[in-house]
Amino acid sequence: MKIDFCVPVYNEDEIFLSSAERICSFLRSFMPTIDSTLVFIVNGSSPEFIKLVKDFTEQNRPKTACFIIKDGGKGGAIKTYFNASTADILVYMDIDLAVDLQDLPFLVSPVLNSQADLCFGSRLLPESIKTRSWYREISSKAYLFFSRILLHHNFTDLQCGFKAINRKAWQSISPLILDRAWFFDTELVYLAQKMGFRIKEIPVNWSENRYSQRRSKLNVWRESFIFLQKMMALRQRSR
Repeated sequence: MKIDFCVPVYNEDEIFLSSAERICSFLRSFMPTIDSTLVFIVNGSSPEFIKLVKDFTEQNRPKTACFIIKDGGKGGAIKTYFNASTADILVYMDIDLAVDLQDLPFLVSPVLNSQADLCFGSRLLPESIKTRSWYREISSKAYLFFSRILLHHNFTDLQCGFKAINRKAWQSISPLILDRAWFFDTELVYLAQKMGFRIKEIPVNWSENRYSQRRSKLNVWRESFIFLQKMMALRQRSR
C-alpha cells in the first residue's frame, strides 16, 4: 500500500522550509511501515522558489519529491499530479499547516482501512476546533448554506484543503473535475457523492493564522460570487 502526501505550493518562500521540515518529521513517526512519499507540487512559481523546493527534496530523498507544473492554480496542480501518481491513496494538505498534523492519521485511516473512498476535514463539525476571524466564519457558513441548496449535500465543509482519496475513486472522478483553482475541493466532494462513493467527514483542529508570516491567497468576498456561479454550473452539468 503506497500513500502520496501531497502539498501544493506557490512561492511560499517564507514558510516553506519550516513547514516542510515539520511534515517530514511527523511522517517519519506516522505509520513508519507504510510506503509513503511527501510530494511538493510546485505550480506557477519563481525559479528561486523552485530551487528552494528542489534543494530540500534532494536532501531528503527518497521520502520526498518535487513535482513542477508551469501553470498556477491549486486545483489544476493537484489534479495533474494525482493523475500521474501510482499511489494507492492520495492525500493533500496546505503548506501553512492550517490543519494540525495530529489530525493526519484520522484523515488517512478510513481510506487505508477501506471504510471510505474519500475522507476530508471539516472546520464546522461540533467537535472541530478552530481559530479564525469572524468574517471567515460567516463566509464559510454562508458558502455551506448556499451549497446545500444548490448541490443538495449534507456535509459541513466542502472547502477544507485536507483530503484523502483512494486511487479507484480518483480515477473515476478526475475526468469530471474542471476547476483549476479553489473550487476544485467542492467539485471533488460533490462528484464523489453523485457517483456513490463512500465519504467520511472528520473534525479538525484548524487555525487561520498558524503561521503569522502568511495570509490566505483567497479573497473571500471577491470569490463568493464566482463560487455561486460555479456551483450553479456544476449542478447543471452533472444532471
